[in-house]
Amino acid sequence: MLKLKDWPPSDKFDDLLPRHCDEFISMLSFQEYTDPRSGILNLVVKLPLDVIKPDLEPKTYVAYWIAEELGRGDSVTKLHCDLSDAVNILTHITEVALTDAQKASMTKLKMKHKVQETCKETGGALWDIFRTEEDVPKLEDYLRKHFNEFRHTYCSPVEKVFHPIHDQSFYLTAEHKRRLKEDFGVEPWTFEQKLGDAVFIPAGCPHHVRNLKSCTKVAVDFVSPENIKECLRLTEEFRQLPKNHRTREDKLEFISYTLSPDLKILNIIPLFRGGSETDDAELSDCTLMALRYHKLADQRKGRN
Repeated sequence: MLKLKDWPPSDKFDDLLPRHCDEFISMLSFQEYTDPRSGILNLVVKLPLDVIKPDLEPKTYVAYWIAEELGRGDSVTKLHCDLSDAVNILTHITEVALTDAQKASMTKLKMKHKVQETCKETGGALWDIFRTEEDVPKLEDYLRKHFNEFRHTYCSPVEKVFHPIHDQSFYLTAEHKRRLKEDFGVEPWTFEQKLGDAVFIPAGCPHHVRNLKSCTKVAVDFVSPENIKECLRLTEEFRQLPKNHRTREDKLEFISYTLSPDLKILNIIPLFRGGSETDDAELSDCTLMALRYHKLADQRKGRN
């Protein structure tokens, strides 16, 4: 199995593939939020010109695989949650032709790992997305309780858990999802991503993905006004991770840019914390409209 993740790692997608980048951005839905250059509700666009912005350029994911679930050795993106919102578009899929010898080898591997279900999906990728407030505590309890049943890099056992989600060490097979629902009443949104489908992942929602076919995906992150509150909550979680934790280093780099105290974008935060409102001139009319709408929605929810 070959896999390419988060490409390009350092260079800008726009610099390496300018035409592809333009075409990708032009096909995005809800461009007010998702356009990384001029989306009026993408808060990263509001950062001052003299500030080095976080890398929210499009990223490419390329991987080979097949539909059958093996349990171990599958082509997956393991359970994690993102500080920002994201949209992921499946741009290419292709079937993999297996030889008889490869099929026989896979059958033996499945028997060895005691996988109980063979999937027959027709899409390119299978997604599981959990809710933030309702599902996360129970999901974390389940993973802490059963972590020694999972395998991580090179099929080695998961020996220690710092944070069940931020460690990015777990993928829940069909059997684990069945037990999670049976024991904790938690069931993710499960769906297939077909060619051309765009999947929107709200900030803070734990999710993982299993490739059903060899495929290419392109994704871009954005920061919506609606999820600033969730971004702040996750900020505190990431700060509590060990200093050498890979996820902590990646995420805090993003936080240091997006929530810098020198940026006027911080003026929106009191709207979600019950403080005084900022001067209307500091923000665009569209951003203020979105902020006021969600503040009003929270107030109404509190009265119900």
